Amino acid sequence: MRNVFAFICCLFLCLSAQAKMNYEITIPVDIEAEDSVMAKEKAMTEAQRQAFLEVAGKLTSQENVNKLAELSDDKIMRFVQAVSVADEKAGGTKYMANLTVQINEQLLKDYMAENEMIKVDAQELLVIPVFKAGARGYPLLWEGDNVWRQSWRSKGLIKFGVMQLRTVGEHFRDIDDLTAEKALYMNDALYHRVSDMGNTDRVYVVLAEVMENGDLKVTLKNEKNKTEESFSVYNDGESNVFDKAIEKSVMYISNMEREAKNNVDEKSTSGMVNAVYVYQNMKDWLVKNKALEDLEQIEAVETKSFGSGKVNFVIHYTGSLDNLWQAMQENGFSHEAVENYYIIR
Repeated sequence: MRNVFAFICCLFLCLSAQAKMNYEITIPVDIEAEDSVMAKEKAMTEAQRQAFLEVAGKLTSQENVNKLAELSDDKIMRFVQAVSVADEKAGGTKYMANLTVQINEQLLKDYMAENEMIKVDAQELLVIPVFKAGARGYPLLWEGDNVWRQSWRSKGLIKFGVMQLRTVGEHFRDIDDLTAEKALYMNDALYHRVSDMGNTDRVYVVLAEVMENGDLKVTLKNEKNKTEESFSVYNDGESNVFDKAIEKSVMYISNMEREAKNNVDEKSTSGMVNAVYVYQNMKDWLVKNKALEDLEQIEAVETKSFGSGKVNFVIHYTGSLDNLWQAMQENGFSHEAVENYYIIR
């Protein structure tokens, strides 16, 4: 019976480990070069490449990892979100350290999905292209001279990373309120009608305006969270300015989707830290306790024990830990890490 129980526990732990993917790898480095500066630079490059390939190896086949290994150091660096250094020793011609490399999860998944290295659930997005031929022109949507929408429609289904972008078809004209003007200033009722028909809550209005010099200004409106981005495309008279604008629009939309996801993830995360505060008297602690509880990032301050002029307590917070420390610093607090707790001053 014990063996069965042990097997079940092991199986559960294995499944849990598989469910949570680690995009952070610690690489010990011991590099020698012409001098310690060059040795450190070489160590950073090698550690980033090794961490990138190790993380990728957990997501895809060895065959695909071999393909990724052909990427240049500069391209691999784009997937690196952060590098932290511990136990650093440098001198003469050598550099030694433990480098913890964090890989950008979304960028890696997008790249691998786009190159068919992994299978992911596609994110369906709906694009509504509105066009203005000059500053005095009227906005166009369904009209025949909306060359911007025609360019989007000619691309068909656009796949980029985990995204699939579709352009509104003629059947969306059944929505009476879906005109160019109302699309640019879309209210909640119209948004829900469009998203219901498109079977997606990711709706983007993409406005292209022709400037006096022939360049194109593009404004992207995320109707789900009401955020905007804009950029310009230079018209060199040789290449198709609309094709360039669509390509750039897709890149911007991808970034907007990633930023929106990060904002949601940050708001939904929570945590707790063990802390100690050295107080002068009980009134001093009560004032500090109230100041902590008033911070937006802090859900609760749980007092554990008092003694010898110290109070042990737990801070329950939402959002990222960095945001918590920043908010506390802005309100006159400082912190120092000591083993498995923080000293709050």
